[in-house]
Order: sequence, then structure tokens, then C-alpha cells
Amino acid sequence: MRRFLLWWAALALLLPGAAHGDGAVPPATFAPAVATLFVELVVNRQSGGAAVEMQQQGDRLLLDPDVLRHAGIALTGTAAIDVAHHPALRTRYDAGALRLSIDVPPSLLPMHRIAAGHDARVTPIVDTGALLNYDLYAQRIDRRTTVSLWSEQRVFGGFGTLSNTGVATRRGYVRLDTRYARVDEARALEATAGDLISRALPWTSAVRMGGVQLARNFAVRPDLVTVPLPSFAGEAAVPSAVDLFINGYRQARSEVAPGRFVLDSVPVVNGAGEARVVTTDAVGRQVATVIPFYVAPELLRPGLTDFSIEGGALRHRYGGGGFHYGRAVASASLRHGVDRTLTLSAHVEGTRGLVAAGAGVAWAPGRWGALSGSVLASRTAVASGTQVTASYGYVARNVTVGVEHVARSSGFSDIAGFDLGGYAGSRRSDRITLSVPAPGNATLGAALIAARAGDGERLRLASLSWSMPVGRGASLFAAVDHDLARRFSAQVRLVVPLGTRALASAGVARDPAGGTRIQAGLAQAMPSHGGLGYAADLARTPAGAQGQASATWRGRAVQLDAGIAGNGRATSVWGGVAGSVTFLNGRAYVANALPGAFAVVATDMANVPVFYENQPMGRTGRDGRLFVPAVTAWHPGSFAIDPVDLPADAVAHDTQARAMLRGGTGAVIRLPVVYRRSVTARLVDAQDTPLPPGTPATLDGAPGTVVGWDGVLLIEGRHGTVTIDATLPDGRPCRAVAQVPETAGVLPDLGKVVCR
Repeated sequence: MRRFLLWWAALALLLPGAAHGDGAVPPATFAPAVATLFVELVVNRQSGGAAVEMQQQGDRLLLDPDVLRHAGIALTGTAAIDVAHHPALRTRYDAGALRLSIDVPPSLLPMHRIAAGHDARVTPIVDTGALLNYDLYAQRIDRRTTVSLWSEQRVFGGFGTLSNTGVATRRGYVRLDTRYARVDEARALEATAGDLISRALPWTSAVRMGGVQLARNFAVRPDLVTVPLPSFAGEAAVPSAVDLFINGYRQARSEVAPGRFVLDSVPVVNGAGEARVVTTDAVGRQVATVIPFYVAPELLRPGLTDFSIEGGALRHRYGGGGFHYGRAVASASLRHGVDRTLTLSAHVEGTRGLVAAGAGVAWAPGRWGALSGSVLASRTAVASGTQVTASYGYVARNVTVGVEHVARSSGFSDIAGFDLGGYAGSRRSDRITLSVPAPGNATLGAALIAARAGDGERLRLASLSWSMPVGRGASLFAAVDHDLARRFSAQVRLVVPLGTRALASAGVARDPAGGTRIQAGLAQAMPSHGGLGYAADLARTPAGAQGQASATWRGRAVQLDAGIAGNGRATSVWGGVAGSVTFLNGRAYVANALPGAFAVVATDMANVPVFYENQPMGRTGRDGRLFVPAVTAWHPGSFAIDPVDLPADAVAHDTQARAMLRGGTGAVIRLPVVYRRSVTARLVDAQDTPLPPGTPATLDGAPGTVVGWDGVLLIEGRHGTVTIDATLPDGRPCRAVAQVPETAGVLPDLGKVVCR
């Protein structure tokens, strides 16, 4: 019946009489037959990889809308969609290959968000240990010698870090700071007890105190983006590669599916910049879009909160010895990112007889810079006052602009100066800075600073600077400073590099008193891995000739400093030695001063090359360990060993480890190298025929070994009597016994071993 209907429909279309009547049934009476097919759906040259159901009815190609939506095509409705006649779609159907290709405009495809590739967060490791940093300094001036010893004692572990610093002289010991700190990396929190400095906002003052503090510490989370970064959008009609260039340098590359896309959280430079998004399809056609942007470091990422809460007693006479603490104080600061352009802040502080509170805002409305402002009000028993700040900042590749205004009323006070007696403080300050490019690849800078203290003293200073490259690597610098109420000073300096680390300089300067100073110098930087660095300067002033020379040498265990200075009337000679002693994992290590993190790479084998972040650190000692100083804290670093020089019978199961260390702590990175004795034997049957290759065998009951060509069997990591079980070609099991000597050399051959 179905075949009859198809023939009748064809006849109705072909015969003219049928088309115009003549007693025939009109063709509209008969609908074309419906065929159900399973086809490969290709959207914008990208296959979904699975067959989908399609209804073919004449020249109509019907798909369920859910199938199209599942393929990423944003079409509405519940009825079947004729993709062959849809006004927004271009369709090609290959009946032989059962392939339906649909070209869809990017507006109907889903949005793809592509985040920048961030490494997965690594849990920091720390071992229990102790550390002593020291810096011994001696100076002799006119037969008078002074000696001082600065030291830091630090104990660390999973419990946190306890440290103490101080200076010992002939007069006694002066304690500087004693504190305990503990970090919660998951929540980016740090708790401190002891001597600390309060966290300050740009419009508040920090104070030293003895007490407790709980604060955010984003430094412990390098994977966390704290500033709002721009998003770069585009669209691709076909599968394409997307390259993102920031100021001409490629920052990211991704593969995108057809449709619209957004590049999120791509690290870019601070300030103004220009992004260029380039899409490249499979045949090399490129589309480039230029997007200007501005990144304001004053802002916080939307939804992110930064805070600090501290309380304790104000610290007095810091560096003067003893425990000098004053009145009890407390303060709290808060910053919160509202959206990509707005960050709000608040602050409150107080002590007996004083309370101060205020709020601030940072706003970056576009690519024209960032505006900030705040109001802080204080109240004491005798007066009230306010502090108002306003600032504007703009940073671009060649242009920098900064404007700041701070005004304090006569009754304003905060805990930083509340109990300092006659301290007047600053009542008003204004600052304008500007840096712009100048002809000849030069840079021109200008600054204007005005301030008025509480006692009426005024300062107005104008500064103008100019610098430009000269020749191959040299640079020329000139500056003029003018106190609008008094005199001016000026200087001109030429710096010429000598090789990769050394440089020579010469200059002329005029001081505010009218004197002229002529100076020349020579310096060589100390290599980062250790070595010798030096500096020498000669100057001629109205008071006479002056000179100074110093040298620094750094080894793996110590740093030495020495110098001499004189002016014709007096001579000063000094010298110093600095380093550290660390106790970790039951062993002691001597090294240079360790302000940050450090590690010990343990291989259990001597003379193994060790690398940190692909930089050679040295070779392990006789104890199979190497001390690695100056490890970047909170950064997932790569520690590795080079197995190329290992003995033939030595095996390193792991040659690389990725680890993150907490600041001020150390850990042992284990990359063990073990000797693994290997011998070969030839398994033969009772007729002296080698067992065929591929025959499974077990060593002392442990499976996983096979016989090689000529019956060769590798025996690894065993000595003494070894029992070998295998299967003969006729299917019968057999057993062999081999004797592996403990003093076997590299890959010795035991000869034939009969398997019976």
C-alpha cells in the first residue's frame, strides 16, 4: 500500500492532467511519505559524535527541538523544526553518508566562558624545625669600635611559627619583636599574637602594638585573583583557535567551539592596556578585535572581602629595649568588592578617651583611571575632628598620573598620635605627580608637593626629572627640585653598563646650600647564586674629597661584607658576617640568612644533581641530601633530580616533586634513589630447549614477569635463593631455582637455569 501511494504521488506530479484535474485526485490530498533516519549531526563543522533521529518528508528535514537544543542551538518551541526551510539555518544533507550539516549564526549558539588556566591549589607542606638567623657587624671610627649582633630565633611546624628578633651589643640585649603566627591557607587567614603592626587602609595609619590580630592574607593564596580582571568577548562561526594579546604580547591561547565566547580572569598588566582578540579557523582565516581596558589595583574582585581586626597595647620606644607598652587600643578595617567598578571600605579604632570611624570608596568607572575618597571622623573628650581624603590615579604603558589631597581639621586625632604629647602632625597635604614620554625615547616626570603641619610650618616643593637612553645601554638622568619658599637643588647623572653585572656612573649635583658635588662610581652586582660584588664611589664637595669602597661575597653557608670610607679627616672601617643555622629532620644545616622558606631534598644517594624551578642547586652530599635556600613561599615549586648520572643499578621512582612551602618554614622533599640489583638467567627445559618468549613466570610467587627471547628472564631486586615457576610448552608446570649473589655486578648473567 505504501509503495502504491508513492507511485501514485509521483504520477500525479508528472502528468499534466493530474495536476489540473481530469478526474484525478489533487496532489495536495496525498502528503509525501515520511522516512525515519538516523544521521550524524554536524553544527558549524563540528560533529556531535552521535547519531540523531531525523524525519524526512519530501524536501522537509524535521528534527525534534530538544535534539537541536542539545547540540547547542538556541531554538524555542516544542513542535518538530524543519531545518531545511528555517530562515536562520543553512542546511546540507548528504544522503549517502547520512550526514546532516547545519550552519548556525553565532547568535543562536551558547556562550562559552573560558577561564585562564590556573594551577590547582596545592596544600602546603611543613616539617618541624628550628632556625637561627644572625648578622654580626663591627665598625671602627677614630679608634672607637662598636660591635652588634642581630639575630632571629624561629621555631616552626604544623602548629605555626614562633619567632623572636633582637640586637645584642656591649650594653646588653635589645628585644625587637616576639610573635606567634598561624595561617589557614584555605580561607586565606592569618592569626598573630605578640608584637605586631596593625593593618592600615590607604587613608588610615598603622601602629605597633602588643596583642592579637586576625586578618586576611592573600599572599598565601597565589591562585586567588583579588582584583577585578577584564573579560574579553568574541564569537566564532566554526571551531577556531583564540589568541589573546595584551599590549602586543600573547597572554593566552584556547580552542573554542562555534558560538560566542568570553575569556575570563586572564592575568593582565595593571593600569590601562589594549587587548587584541584574534580568532583563527581551520583554514587560517583570522578575525581580530581590539578592546581597550583598565585594571585598577585599588579595587577588590566582586564578592571578595578583605579585613583585619587587632587589639592590644601600643608599643613605645621600639628598639630602645625593655617591654614598653602603653594604653590599650583596638582597630578594625574592612574592604569589600561590590562589583567590577566599585569597592567599599570602612575603619574603626579606639582607645580610652578616643574613638574614630570612617568609610571610603574606590571607583574605576571605565578605562580612565580610578577615583578614591574617604571620610574619617574622630572624637575625644575635648575635641572632634575629621580627615577627608581624595585621590585619582591613572597608569598606562607610558603615562602615569597621580593626584592626592588629604585634609585634617584641628580637632582630628587617631591612635597613632593620640598620646604623643605635643605632636602636631600634618593638617593638609597635596600631591600631584606626572610621568609622560618625551622625544628621543625619553621620559619626563614632574611632581608638586604641598603640606602644612599643625604648628603652621609649610612645605611647597616642585620637582622635574628627565631620563633618556644614550648609546648602547647607557642612560642619562637629570632632575631639579625647588622649594618654592627657599632654594633649589639639581643633579645630572650618567650611567654606563659594563658587561652584564657591572656599571659605571658619574654626575654633578647642586645642594640647597649652593654647594656643588662631583661624583663618580663603579659597581658590580653580586650574582644571584653567590659570588663577589663590589662598589666604589669618589666625590668632591666644598668640604673636601670623600670616598667609599665596599665588597660583598656570598657563599653557600655565609655572606661576608667589608668596607672603608673616609673624608680626609676621619676614616671608618666596617665588616660583617651573616648567615643561618637550621635544624630540620634531626640534622643541622648552615646557609645564608633565611628570611623566607627553604627545603631539603633527600635522595639517600650522594652526588645526585638537584634542580629547583629548572635551576641547578647543586649535588647531594655524602648523606644524600642537599639544602635548597631561598624557596619562594606559597608558590607551588618544582623540585627535581637528574637521573642521567645515576649508576646503572640505581633507580629513582620519582624524579620530580611539586611542593608549596609556608613562609618562614622548611620541609624535606623526598626523591629517594635506591639500588636495585638486576640479573638475567636463561630458562631451559630438561632437553636444554629455551622456554618460548612470552611464557608467564613468577618469582617467589609474585606474578608479572614473562620470559624473553632465548629463554632470557630478568630478575630484579632480589638476592639469595629465588624460586621461578613457569609453564612448559606442553602445558605442564615447571619450577626452577636460581642463586643470585649479593655482590653481583651490573646486569650479570646467571647462565642456564633448568625448569623441571
